[in-house]
Amino acid sequence: MSQTLPKLSHHLVDDAQCNLLRSVGYLTANERRDIIDACEFGDIAHIKDKRKSGEPYITHPIAVAEILAGFRLDRDTIIAAILHDTVEDTEVSGEQIAQRYGKVVARLVDGVTKLKSSNYNKQQNKAATFHKILTATLVDPRVLIIKLSDRLHNMSTLDAVSPKKQQDTAQETLDFYVPFARLMGLNDIADYIEVLCYRNLDFEMYNKISDKLLQHGLGRNFQREAVHRYLTVVLNNLDLNGLVKVLDNRVVIYRQFFRNRGEINALLRHYAFEIVLDNIDACDKLAYYLIKKYQIDDANIQDNIRRPLPGGNQSLTLIYERDNDFIKVIILTKQMQQAARLGVIGAEHASDVSQSVIQASLRNMKELVDDESLDDGHTDFSAAVSAINELMDYLHSSKILCYSPKGRAYELPQGATALDFAYAVGPFIGNVAIGANVDSKPAKLGTVLKNGQLVDIEVDSESEPKAEWLGFVVTNKARQEILRWFKDLSVEDKQRHGKQALDRALKTYQKTLDDLHETEWNNLLEWRGINNKEALFEQISSGTLLPQLIVSRLFSDEVTSLHVQESSHDMSQPQQLIANVAGVELDFANCCHPIYGDPIVGHLSRHGLVVHRHKCFSLDDIRKDNPYQVIQLQWRDDKAVKQNTADEYGSKIRFPAFLKVSIAITDEQISEVIYHLRQLNMGVETIDVRSTDTIVHIVVRSRNHLAQGIRELRSLLGFPNIMRLYQL
Repeated sequence: MSQTLPKLSHHLVDDAQCNLLRSVGYLTANERRDIIDACEFGDIAHIKDKRKSGEPYITHPIAVAEILAGFRLDRDTIIAAILHDTVEDTEVSGEQIAQRYGKVVARLVDGVTKLKSSNYNKQQNKAATFHKILTATLVDPRVLIIKLSDRLHNMSTLDAVSPKKQQDTAQETLDFYVPFARLMGLNDIADYIEVLCYRNLDFEMYNKISDKLLQHGLGRNFQREAVHRYLTVVLNNLDLNGLVKVLDNRVVIYRQFFRNRGEINALLRHYAFEIVLDNIDACDKLAYYLIKKYQIDDANIQDNIRRPLPGGNQSLTLIYERDNDFIKVIILTKQMQQAARLGVIGAEHASDVSQSVIQASLRNMKELVDDESLDDGHTDFSAAVSAINELMDYLHSSKILCYSPKGRAYELPQGATALDFAYAVGPFIGNVAIGANVDSKPAKLGTVLKNGQLVDIEVDSESEPKAEWLGFVVTNKARQEILRWFKDLSVEDKQRHGKQALDRALKTYQKTLDDLHETEWNNLLEWRGINNKEALFEQISSGTLLPQLIVSRLFSDEVTSLHVQESSHDMSQPQQLIANVAGVELDFANCCHPIYGDPIVGHLSRHGLVVHRHKCFSLDDIRKDNPYQVIQLQWRDDKAVKQNTADEYGSKIRFPAFLKVSIAITDEQISEVIYHLRQLNMGVETIDVRSTDTIVHIVVRSRNHLAQGIRELRSLLGFPNIMRLYQL
C-alpha cells in the first residue's frame, strides 16, 4: 500500500499517512482515495507549520484521523479530522473545503475551528469557542468526537510545552471536554483523555499511583485471571452464552485517588469485569445468581438497563467483595455494548429507553445555548461567557433521570422537585400542576425526587402558578416559566397573587394577614423601602421577595441589624454572602457546616433562616412533611472570597471545616501541618490525634480554599485519604 501512496513533505508525514491508510481498510476504495487526497491537501496547507516538538504539523491532524478510524467512523469525519486546523491556521477557506470534499466536511471543520477576536480577552474567546463547539455538536455529534480525538493526541504529546501550559490544558480538558463527552455517552475516549489529564495535572501524584500499579502488577494479574475463570465457570453452569472480559479500571483508580476518595492500597484491590450476554433475560439471570451468592445489598446494585445512565449507557452493575477483593461486574447485551461505544454518535444502535435518555441530555444543553445573541454569525462573546458558565455548572452538577408514565426520560439536577419535573415536561403542565404521584405514591409538588423514579403530575386546568413556588424550584427553566407567567399579569392580578402567597405562608405559623399589626406592616415596608402593602405584594409576585422570607422575618426569635445592609458591598461577615436574604435573621447549621461554594438551601424555622448544605440529612423529614419550609439559596458572587485573598476584608470571612485524616500523625507532622496550612492563610483550631486517624479543625474562606488545603495536606503526609466531616 505504501508504494502507491504519494510522497509527502517529510518521511514522518509519509509514515503518518501510511498508518492512517492501514486503519481505514473498512472504507471503500473511492473513500480511501479521498483520504489520500486530503492528506496531500493538508500537507501543502500546513507546509510551513511545525509542532512544538519540531515535527511537521500535519502529522498531528493525521494522527487524530487515525484515532477516529479506530472507532470506524465515516469518510467525512476522517477527512474533517485531517483538515480540522486548516481554516484556523492556514489560508485555506471553508468554501475551498466544501468545493473539494463536500459541505458536510466543511461544516465539521467549521465546528471545531476556534473563535478569536482581538476585542475580547482570553476567557471570552475561550468561552465563545466552547459555545461554538457545543452548538455544532448539537447539530452533528461528530464535531465533538473530532475535538475529543484532537485533545487526546494533544494531551499525549504535551511534553514539548511548559509545565504551566500542560496543567492549564489538562484542567480545561477535565473541566469541559471530559464531562461533555460522558454526557454524550462517549466514555471510551473520555477514559483515555481523563487519565492523561491526571498525568499532566500532578505528575508526582500520577507517578505514585503508576508505581504502585506496576509493583502490584503480577498480583493484580493473578487475581484478575482467577476471577475471570470463576465468572466463566458461572456462565457455563447457568447455561448462558456470553463473553467475560477483564476491564482496565485504571481510570477509576486514578479518579478516585485524585478526588481523594480512597487510599492507594485499598484501590489496588478493585477489579472490574464486563460480561456480554445475548439478551436482557440472561443479564437478569446472572445478576440474580451473583446477588444471592454474595448477598449484595441494594446500594451495590445499579440497574441501568431499565434506567440508563446520562449519555444513554445501559448495563447492570454489581459490586461485591470476594477474598478481600472488590469485584465490579458490568453485565450488558451485545446491543448495549455497541451503543455504549460511541454514545450519541451510535444512537441508532441504542434501545428506545436509551435514546430517550440521550434526547433528555440534548434538550437540556439546547436550552443552555438557545439564545439569539449567540447565533453563529453574530457571536456575542460576553454572552458566551455567561452561557458557558451555566454549561459548566450543568456538566459538573449531579444529575438524576426521572421518567414519565409513557417512559420518556427527563434529566434533572440532583435536588430537583416534582414541580421541576412538571416544568421539564412543559409550562402547560407546570403552570396547572397541583400534586404528583411518585412511584405510584401521592406526593407534594415540593417533594425532592430521586434517580429512576416514575413521576406522574396531577393537573387542574383551573389552577395557576403560586409565587411561593419560586422558593423551592431548582431548575432555571421552572423559575423562568413561573416568572414569565406572573410578568404577563395585570398589576391588580400581581398584587392579588402576592397577597394570597403571603397569606398561605402565614398559615404555616397559624397566622393570617388579619393577625398582622400595623407596626409589623410598617416594619416590613421600611425593610423593603416601599410605601404601601400593594407594592410589597407586587415584589412577591415578581420573584424579588419570597413570602417565606417575610414570615421568617416576622416570627423568628429576633432580627438583628446585621442583615439590614441589603445593598451593601462590604460583605465582611459570612451571613452577608447569601444572596437576597437581607433583613432576615440567618445562621449556619452545625449539623453540616456549609461553607462558601457548597450547594445550599435554607430552612425556615422559629430561629430564622438556617443555612444547610443541600444534601444535609437533617432536612429529609422536613422536606417530606413540609417542603415549603426549605428554600433554595445562592451565594453572592464574591471574587475576593473565590481568590482566597488575605486582605482585611477577606480575613473576616471565616467558615469552620473538619477534616478526618486516615493516619495518626506524629508531633513533628503536626508542626508541619500547622505551618503549611497557615501559609495558605488558613486557621488551625485543633488537631486531635486518635489511634488510627486524626481530626483537624480548620478555618477557611471557601470550598476552593478548603480543597487547596486538602491537596497540600495529602502531598505533605504521603497521600493519605482525607475526608471532610459534616458532623463530629
